[in-house]
Amino acid sequence: MHSSNRAKLILAIALTAGITGCASKAGNGALIGGGVGALAGGIIGNQSHGHAAGGAVIGGLVGAGAGALIGNEMDKSDQRERDRDRDRVYQTRTDTAPRIASESRPVLKEDVIVWTDKGMSDEVIIDRIQRNHARFYLTGADENQLRDAGVSEEVIRTMRDTTR
Repeated sequence: MHSSNRAKLILAIALTAGITGCASKAGNGALIGGGVGALAGGIIGNQSHGHAAGGAVIGGLVGAGAGALIGNEMDKSDQRERDRDRDRVYQTRTDTAPRIASESRPVLKEDVIVWTDKGMSDEVIIDRIQRNHARFYLTGADENQLRDAGVSEEVIRTMRDTTR
């Protein structure tokens, strides 16, 4: 088989595989990187002494390796994000909601800070304060502590209004 025909065949296989895709970003990165690398390597190889096939093979291997590494890091980042989201939902459901529903102790300022830190929405925090009939006697220092912890002004206002 003529070397330019081999290069075209390799390129066609790489592009076909790239179109079909993979289940992971690492696989997709390897396919896309391999295809682009094979194309670039074939062009460069052809321009330097007519070695298109060799250039395509080398370019395809280098491109596939680089694409797989980049895609693998993207997969790891996605997994970390899914783990964070799952942990946030799990913590919210298991640590706070059952305790408030099942225990008769009032909601504390520290509970509000923890909920805010875990990313719970203001609406949910306010609902829990109101359902629990909590009473907060906030000092200026308490309000500053809540603000420093990232608690919204709306939640602080709701807490302050519990004494009225």
